[in-house]
Amino acid sequence: MRSCPLAFAVLLGIFHLIQACNHWVLREEQIVPKLDSPFHMREPQNLAAFLEQIRYSEYVERSYLDLLRKREQIVEHLRFSMRFGEDLAEQAKCAMDYYMLEKRMSYLKITPEQLKRINLPDQMQLHIQKSASSMGMEPVCSDYHRLSVGPATYDHLESFQPEVLAAAFLERDTNVGMATVELTRRYAVEGLQHHPASWKFHTLSSYYWRMRGNAREALPCARLAALLAPPIFKDIPLLSLGTILFRMGRLADADLILTAAVEHAPNVAENHVVLASALAMKHDFNRSLQHFDEAERLDPSTLPRTQQVRNFISCLENLTKKTSKMYSYVKYMKNEVKEFKKLKHHISQNHERLIQQQLPLGARRLLGLDAQTNNDDLHRRGQYCSTRTPNGSDEPVLFCDFYSDMQMRLESKDVDIDVLERDLKANTDAVIRQVSTEIRKQFNLEQLKAAKAQMPAKATKAT
Repeated sequence: MRSCPLAFAVLLGIFHLIQACNHWVLREEQIVPKLDSPFHMREPQNLAAFLEQIRYSEYVERSYLDLLRKREQIVEHLRFSMRFGEDLAEQAKCAMDYYMLEKRMSYLKITPEQLKRINLPDQMQLHIQKSASSMGMEPVCSDYHRLSVGPATYDHLESFQPEVLAAAFLERDTNVGMATVELTRRYAVEGLQHHPASWKFHTLSSYYWRMRGNAREALPCARLAALLAPPIFKDIPLLSLGTILFRMGRLADADLILTAAVEHAPNVAENHVVLASALAMKHDFNRSLQHFDEAERLDPSTLPRTQQVRNFISCLENLTKKTSKMYSYVKYMKNEVKEFKKLKHHISQNHERLIQQQLPLGARRLLGLDAQTNNDDLHRRGQYCSTRTPNGSDEPVLFCDFYSDMQMRLESKDVDIDVLERDLKANTDAVIRQVSTEIRKQFNLEQLKAAKAQMPAKATKAT
């Protein structure tokens, strides 16, 4: 007798679970069993299977709602990523004048301060004449002095390896007039003829080849000048050498050479300005600002130049941080899609367990309703086939049935993984394309210079 209340409680609990699983449906003012209800079972007398069916059914229904919520969340995140990318491109306008800034920066120009420190002799001292022979000559430094091997010429650096030198490319300086270029050539040629071991004329020759956009000739001139210059003036040719390397896109070696120039003459503000400018384009913002601070301390008149680059650093630093956040967010969304895919797979697995314990939908046509109504219901569902291995057998058999409501929902576009992955890729590509076009292409100087280095025909033409 004591077992009766307990049995009743168990049955009542099962009844509530069945209600939660929506076994019934209202149709034509009649409450009838759903055609695809999971409780039309193959073994209705098997209580353990019945309880398992309840558990699987609850999991499938609950997880499907979670799947829909995840999808809405992913879609909202996709929308946000697009807005974030648009905002990022808009904010990049503060640095869109990158190329103009690059051309205005001191490290691209031969400054009056540098020429003043070189202290070149005047034309009378050099006896420069417009002879036919000098008109056709070029200041090829290797014709006047041999470039020795060793640390003093930095031949251990990767930038001076034969394969790198063979592809070296340097943009022509379009801001210098032809008259200046010609005068520099004549000074350099005449100076090398009279003073082939003078660091001054090898430095001047490196300036000339920089103007012409000829890296292959500019580099040995600057290296010879650095070798021949006395310690007190060694920073000047090092500054030229570092500038050439930087304009070639050899950022690491340029940093090393320009740092050496600062170490040789730490009290020359110009050296700090050039190094700081190069470091800014290398995205080494902390060191760049330190050298700008030192340049302004040594010479307050450098402030107009340094402030312009400081503004660029502030803009670029902010954009770099936000770009990094964007890529992290894209990675997060990809993980979301993976979790979505995993949950859908688990739902399908549990739904398959439901199907294995219940009657095929095609065998339920006469349950509770007239055959015509059930036939109409089945016709709208479509069919599928799969192979299964029955209990007690090793031979797989072909099983075909109609789709259940849950199977149709899992096959719908609402939870289609391919559609979601395609949307994610399209949106991600669009955002990255925006950023690449508007920001990264502008700022990734090393990549830009490397691309230019693959243009030997253009380099030849420039010389």
